[in-house]
Amino acid sequence: MMQTLRERWRQVSPRERVIVLVGGVVVALSLLFVVAIDPLLAKLDRLERQAHRKQKEIEELALLSRDYAVKRDRLVEAEGRLPAPDHQFSLLTFMEEAATKAGAREWITAMQPQVQSVAQGYQETAVDLRLEGVQLPELLALLVAIDQAPYNLQVRHLQIRPKYDNAIYLDATLRVLSYAKS
Repeated sequence: MMQTLRERWRQVSPRERVIVLVGGVVVALSLLFVVAIDPLLAKLDRLERQAHRKQKEIEELALLSRDYAVKRDRLVEAEGRLPAPDHQFSLLTFMEEAATKAGAREWITAMQPQVQSVAQGYQETAVDLRLEGVQLPELLALLVAIDQAPYNLQVRHLQIRPKYDNAIYLDATLRVLSYAKS
């Protein structure tokens, strides 16, 4: 078989030999491209897309990390304003003292404490306070006393309505919250 191929090769003209060699080189290069280069280019393209996606994920993770650090710092700051576990802080007692200092104690018609457990080891204590016939300066003094409390207190609900018979007197309802580790 090899012998017949060699004889045919010798019988072919030089121009046909060049054409056959060029055709063989083209077929060999095409085969090399299909078998080796094209899969490498496809893999390189896929890796570039993955690298781009991972870069976006890294940027997103960096943003999340910064957000987490800010929120962790806020949590540490908020926990610093929580009553110590050995310190017995009573929101009800504090509200009575704050109302007395603000001159609004005589207008308190109702004060109801409510305790509920919040997730992850915290306890929320709420006091619903109703004031009737209070004037604005006393109400503001009470709100300032709540805001300047040594612990983190929040006024969750505040409703103020003027009295119908005399508008300088107000009816106010507020809910004050405090948190502690349970």
